[in-house]
This record gives sequence, C-alpha cells and structure tokens, in this order.
Amino acid sequence: MRVTVVGSGTVVPTLERRQSCVAVEAGGELLLFDVGSGAVRGLLRAGLDPLEVDRVFLTHFHPDHTVDLVALLFSVRYGSETPRTRPLRLYGPEPFAGFWESLKGVWGEWISGDYLEVTELPRTGDAGLELPGGALFWGPVLHRPESIGYRLEGDRGPLVYTGDTAYGQPVISLARGAHTLLAECSFPDETPVEGHLTPSGVAAIAAEAGVRRLVLTHLYPQVDTPELPEKVRAAGFGGEVVVARDGLAFEV
Repeated sequence: MRVTVVGSGTVVPTLERRQSCVAVEAGGELLLFDVGSGAVRGLLRAGLDPLEVDRVFLTHFHPDHTVDLVALLFSVRYGSETPRTRPLRLYGPEPFAGFWESLKGVWGEWISGDYLEVTELPRTGDAGLELPGGALFWGPVLHRPESIGYRLEGDRGPLVYTGDTAYGQPVISLARGAHTLLAECSFPDETPVEGHLTPSGVAAIAAEAGVRRLVLTHLYPQVDTPELPEKVRAAGFGGEVVVARDGLAFEV
C-alpha cells in the first residue's frame, strides 16, 4: 500500500501544514483517513484526484479532521462533467449517523447523491471490514468519547493511524506489531495537553507495541522542531522515526 500524508498539521493555521488527512492507495482504491481543512487541494498537490476517492474514514468529529468533507462531497457532486455512479463510502464512529444528518440538514442536496453509502462504526471493530486492499480494523483511542484509530492489514504488515489520542492501552493494542504507526505528536513533554501525545508518550506506545516505523503527524508549532526525532529516540523507541510533512509518501 502507498501512504500519502496530505495534511500533517493541527487547528493552528500555518502555510507549511494543512489539517489532518491521510490518503492510502491499496487494492485499487483510494482511501482517506480524516479530511481536515486543505485536504481537497492537498490531494491535488500530492498528485491524487479528489474525485477518485472511494472511501472516507473519520476518527472523530473535530473540525480539523472533518471540515473538508463538505468540500470533497460538493466537488464530487458538481466538479466533474461525468456524474458519479460508483459508490463513495463514508465511515465514522458512532454517533456518525447523527453527525451526517446534521451536515445534510445544512447542505442538503449539494453534498448528497445516490452513490453515497454511509456507515456508522461501533467503537470496537473486532469483525473489521474486508476491503480490496486488506482487512481494516479499528478501536477506541483516548481523545473524544467517539474517537477511534484504524489498522489496515497489508501484505508487508499493518498500517495504524491513531487520529488524536493520549497514551493508553487501547492505542497500544491497536498498534501491536504494526509495520508503520502513523501517530499524532502534538505537544512537548514540558507542556502536555490532555487528550494528546508528547514525544515520550508516542515513543512509549511505539516501543510497547513493537512497531517497526513511527511517522509523527498532527504537529503543533511548539513540538515541531529539528530535535523532535532525537527526543522520541531518547524516550525509548529504537525503530525508524520519520517526521511527516505535507506530501510525504511512503510504502507499507
């Protein structure tokens, strides 16, 4: 599978980092995990066509992870000369059905279409979903009550995306044995914020879960310094450490 970090930033506006969005090409499908502000144009910048997205998975409902969903759906409905017929599948944690109904209440037919399939996911995805690119599982993480992270099984090992989370057993379990853990690292250890990770927290998750590669995303300016990889290594993770940037692409 090929992974592109479309947005590696946060609620803080910067020119260098869009809000959260990860694109995965697997099994002939284009999957999006979160769609924060700038995601649609970020896909284009990365050489990916927003109109070709097959599935969208949300981790939680904060605007910096969801706000470009409306822009994406509006573009899919009206941005092509050929009307869409193949399904566009939307997934989110419960209460995603209520979230979706709220969006439709504001935007109505401008974002709707017969091609849309909307699925609310229970917080524990033990059964998973069988996708063309591999089995997808999910589980609760420690941020918002609805927050979940995702695990996509690939031929070379699993990709795990945390969304926003704090340190804890749920995210360690989700990441166990992953090839690549794409994890938030929001704030310095000196100024932690509840519900988010610091370099020591993300290092502990990666080490305890036994992952091979750690990719850091959702970077607030306070933690986004050249010393970040060394701080993670010094906190106890001995595997590969990569600091995401918008447009970063890698294989799993």
